[in-house]
Parts: sequence; structure tokens; C-alpha cells
Amino acid sequence: MLKIIRDVKKYKDYLYYNIRVNLRLKVSNTLLGYLWWLLDPLLQMLVYTMIVSVIFNRGEEKFPIFVFCALLSWKWFSSTVTYCANCIKANSGVLNQVYIPKFLFPLQETIVNLIKFIFGFIILIIMLIAYRVAPTFHFFEIILVIAANFLFIFSISTLLTHYGVFISDMRNFLSHVNRVWWYLSPGMYSLEIVPKKYTWLFWLNPNTAFFESYRNVILYGKSPHYVSLLIWISISIIFLYIGLRKLYAFDRSYSKIV
Repeated sequence: MLKIIRDVKKYKDYLYYNIRVNLRLKVSNTLLGYLWWLLDPLLQMLVYTMIVSVIFNRGEEKFPIFVFCALLSWKWFSSTVTYCANCIKANSGVLNQVYIPKFLFPLQETIVNLIKFIFGFIILIIMLIAYRVAPTFHFFEIILVIAANFLFIFSISTLLTHYGVFISDMRNFLSHVNRVWWYLSPGMYSLEIVPKKYTWLFWLNPNTAFFESYRNVILYGKSPHYVSLLIWISISIIFLYIGLRKLYAFDRSYSKIV
């Protein structure tokens, strides 16, 4: 842990610079620029709303907010892990010239997508006003949910950063896994429509804890699911420990492999 803190302090300027550059690169070749950070989740939310609420005439009350709470969290996760599965290979040119602690790559991408996540709250606030959803005191608990979500995403990303070096098809594989994972998560539907005997299976899915916690504090004016969050925080700490150990153990070997 001390080594990680020392490396963050030592390379903080590199981390800050890379975050700024990555944020610019993600919109540099687009016509609408940073506006896409608003349009991307908004358009996806509109598609799901059209399918569920209009075509199938189903969905929760205030469904656009319901699905948007899940989408913001999901896009943060899926964008980060997809990048991290190939991040060392993508930065092989830099790694062959200078030494950089490898955990900085998943940390950088987790922060970049956190900024996009926060940017999406502009749309969310507009929807809360439009649907006349008044925030309660529980809304401030969203900070705890975001912190737990950050830890989980970063921990998974460290593992994928390591194993992505050795499994060449990891990124392609993840694209299919993520697609299935989204539909197996309560993003577009409520747990109330799931048969009671199968509900416990959904709580084995980390997305359930995060999606439902975001909805509680934003939409329903209730506390997050603290028990589930604490369980996933504990699991995330274990994953992070394993991931960081792997990244440091193979630190000098990656440049030879890629």
C-alpha cells in the first residue's frame, strides 16, 4: 500500500496530464465534442424507453429516470473495463521508452469515466425537474454509492489490465460478456417482476447493488442497500489486492511480452 501511495505521488503529474489528454481525445474527432457525453446516455435511455414503455407498454413509473440511474453506472463500468483489457498493449510504445507503474492505466481510465459519469448528472437533474422528483436528504448518500462503485470498477480493471496482456481476445470476449451482463442486470426492469425464488440470484450480481442503490437515493428518497454495498466493497478490496500484486509482480515483464 505504501508503495502505491508513493507511486501515485511520484507520478501524479503524469496521471493528471493523461486524464486531461484522454478526455480531449475522446471527443477530438467528433462534431459535437463534449456534448456527446450528454447525448450518449440520453439517446440510449430514449431507445430503452421507446422499446419498454412505448412498444411493450411496460416499465416502471418515471421509467426514463429509472433506467438512466442504471445506465450511468453501467456505462462507467463497461467503458472502463473494455479499455483496461487492452491498455498495456495500447501503451506498449510508451512502456518501451519509460517506466510507468501499470496500475496507473486502470486508475486513469476509471477517473476519466467517472468524470463522464458526473457529466451525465446534468441530464439526470433535468429529468428530475421535469418529473418533479424532489431530492431528499438521502440524496447525499450517493457519495458513498459512487465511492463503492469506483472501488469495484477499479479493482476489476486492475485484474483485466494484467490478464489482458496474456489473453489476446480479452477485449472481444468482454464485449459479448458485457452485453449479456447488462440484460441479466436489473437495468431496464425492476426486481419486483422477478419470481421471488430467483431474486437472490440477482443479488449475486454486483450491478444489482449499485443500480438499486442509485435509484434509492435519487428516485425513491431512501438509503442505499448498505449491506450489499459493504459485501461488494469487501470483495473489491480482495480483487484490488490481487490485481495490484499481479501488476507489480509482472511490472518489468509486460514490455517484453507485448
